[in-house]
Order: sequence, then C-alpha cells, then structure tokens
Amino acid sequence: MTQQPHQEPELTGPAGSAFRVPDIAENPAVLEQWIITARDWHPIWYQYLLALISLADMPDMPPANRHRKGVTHELVVFALDPEDGPLRPETFVDRRPTEFVLTPANVVEQVTTTDDQARHLTRLCANAVVHGRLIPETGDSPDHIRAMWRTSISQTLDHSRDPHHGRAN
Repeated sequence: MTQQPHQEPELTGPAGSAFRVPDIAENPAVLEQWIITARDWHPIWYQYLLALISLADMPDMPPANRHRKGVTHELVVFALDPEDGPLRPETFVDRRPTEFVLTPANVVEQVTTTDDQARHLTRLCANAVVHGRLIPETGDSPDHIRAMWRTSISQTLDHSRDPHHGRAN
C-alpha cells in the first residue's frame, strides 16, 4: 500500500468526524464518498460510508435501478466493518470503500437535482451527522430514521431551489 500523509478530518462536530474519500476514476457513477466516524450510534460499528451515485446512463455500465421516474442521484449510507477500522482516506489509495460495507444499506434516498447540488447536499448530510442532526445507524428505529433523512434531504433541496421559500426577496 502506498504511504500517504496523515490527514485531519474535513468535517468535525460533537457527534463525530468525516473525511472525503478521493475520487475513484474507474467508477464515474460514484460522484462523492465520505467516511464518517460517529461512535455514539452503535456499540460495535462506528464508521459509515455516505456515498453519492449518479443514476445517469453511462457507457459500459448496467442501467441504474431508479425507484421513481426522473430521479438523477442516489445517496446511500452503509455501516463499515469495524474489523478493518478505523478507516481513513489513505486506506483508499489501493482499495475501494465498498470492500468494507456491511449490507443492507442503512439509508437509500433517490433525488432529482444537478451533480453540483447533489455534491453539496452530500457534504451537508455528512456535516449533519457529525453534528448529531442526522443519525447514520438505523438499528433502533429504521423507519423513523430513514424518514428523518428523507425529510432533511427534501427540505434541503427545496431550500436550494427556492431559498426565499416563495417569498419576495
């Protein structure tokens, strides 16, 4: 494995920290990935992968599994296997984050937006986790926690489309 310098977390908060994973050139559908360390949510696993995937049709790739017509992106949260941790950005010089995921996914949300807005949304979601506003672990109440993510994502996208919420400037 190539030795990389130690990096400080890109995002930190009272509930954890998050690193952005370097881009993976061989999979252009993966637009953004974050490794989130949040020890408060589960007694065994403490790291999560937050990934943003483009649902656009791409050459030499199978068609995306769209849950609704017109969706363009998918945000996914997976718990990461603690046997391999703690994972850091330099882990992914030679390995892919998907090698470490525990299935099934904790959260899967599909949205309709631009690549840039989706990347910004993903960073905001990572920031919300490290500040304790979104919970990456669904074990205690999966439907409730997934609904929290869905509502937060929907409200964030609504705000990005209309920051004045229908009011005049």
